Amino acid sequence: MWVRTVVLSLVLGAVHASAHGLHRRLLRQDDHHHHASDEFGGGFEQRWGRSLLGSSDDTDKLSKGSDTHIALYVIIPFISAVVGYVTNVVALQMTFYPLEFTPSQLKFAQLEGQPFGLLGGWQGIIPAKAGKMAAILCDLMTTKLLDVKEMFGKIVPVEFAEALAPEMNPSMSRIIANVMAEEAPTFWNSMPTKVQAGLVKEAMAGAEDFLADVIEDLQNHVYEVLDLKAMVVRLALANKQDVVRMFQEVGESEFRIIEHSGFYFGFAFGIVQMITFYCVDTLAPSFSGPLLPVFGFMVGYATNWFALKLIFRPIHPTRVCCCTLQGAFLKRQDQVSEKFSELNVELFCNAKNLWEEMMFGRLREEFGELVKRNTRRFTDVTIGKGAGAVKMVFGADAYARMREKIAQNLVNELPRCVPVSYEYQDGALEVEATVCKAMKGLPPDEFEGVLHPVFEEDEIKLIVVGGCLGALVGFAQYILLFSGGI
Repeated sequence: MWVRTVVLSLVLGAVHASAHGLHRRLLRQDDHHHHASDEFGGGFEQRWGRSLLGSSDDTDKLSKGSDTHIALYVIIPFISAVVGYVTNVVALQMTFYPLEFTPSQLKFAQLEGQPFGLLGGWQGIIPAKAGKMAAILCDLMTTKLLDVKEMFGKIVPVEFAEALAPEMNPSMSRIIANVMAEEAPTFWNSMPTKVQAGLVKEAMAGAEDFLADVIEDLQNHVYEVLDLKAMVVRLALANKQDVVRMFQEVGESEFRIIEHSGFYFGFAFGIVQMITFYCVDTLAPSFSGPLLPVFGFMVGYATNWFALKLIFRPIHPTRVCCCTLQGAFLKRQDQVSEKFSELNVELFCNAKNLWEEMMFGRLREEFGELVKRNTRRFTDVTIGKGAGAVKMVFGADAYARMREKIAQNLVNELPRCVPVSYEYQDGALEVEATVCKAMKGLPPDEFEGVLHPVFEEDEIKLIVVGGCLGALVGFAQYILLFSGGI
């Protein structure tokens, strides 16, 4: 940070020191051209034209030069360093922001799945492709890091039932009593209260077995009732800020490298730029006009390109002379694995999100049927065990209706009751530990896929944007410092 501060001070100091010399040169040029630059349009045309066609002022400026004039060349590497830094920072900001397409009035012209629109506007690359990137990461996770069936297999059915029972048992008792009263009001109301309570209590004796059966059935058929990719994509699209946060925190160190490398690469390119421009401006001044914008584009383009390569290449440790080179992101595999697995559980793969996907997501009907079939078995067992006469009194049709009502009511009640078990499930599922261990063991070429998808498809856009910004700065640099100013 202090290096950039010193350089910025030098740039400002050099510009200030050259101001007096520029002022005197402007006066000489104004006299020489009979005040042709009093009006902006004409003055600008003449200055840019002289840079392309040459002039007597250009050919003899070394003989008329001074330390102030030389300072204009000296500050080129420093300006180039600032350009490299700024273009990399801008490229990163364009990767993450804005979260929604801006301006919103042009949203209708945004290309599907792209951060830009036909009529202009921009949305951060990650927010624009949040769903696609989430799907890529989910594929990586389910194929390389996590077996969903194995994950749910870590839940102990009896312990799950014990965690859920305090909330679920009262609901089940109420449901059974209400359904009995609805389907056979005369029979139910004729019973003494103690008999009703005894019947419900007898039925509830198997409640924890029922809950254990539900989780066992879920473990055996989890792929039929849980679409993990649909869950992750849905959450990513609904919470783009979480996706941005995940990539920012996972790649925090690498993004700092991208910013800082732009500064140092820019300075190195600036030295070449300074020497080239000095020679051309001295020997062939008619070609010096477009040189700074061209070099500006090259600096902005190259610093972004080099920064991205520095992060991900080489993939495998490569010995060069006395050094071992490897992409900065790949060097931090252990730290990245820990952060990624932590945020993955916090934002996506936790018990709350998994159950909400099963209860309300794409496969909610299949999940509901899983709960119902276990409820039917539970009802049959309790009726046969504690209330054999009920079935005879109800009749087959009424009993079937009663059984379905109990099943449906339990499905409806589950979203209110199941959250009490989330804490137990998060501990039992061990998603964070499992993902972290698996990520640390990934070979480098597979581990690269954790962060590189953020840039891979759209990195050329970021690189070109950096080049265009650099060209604009180069153009302004020439006009303000070498053509006589505006």
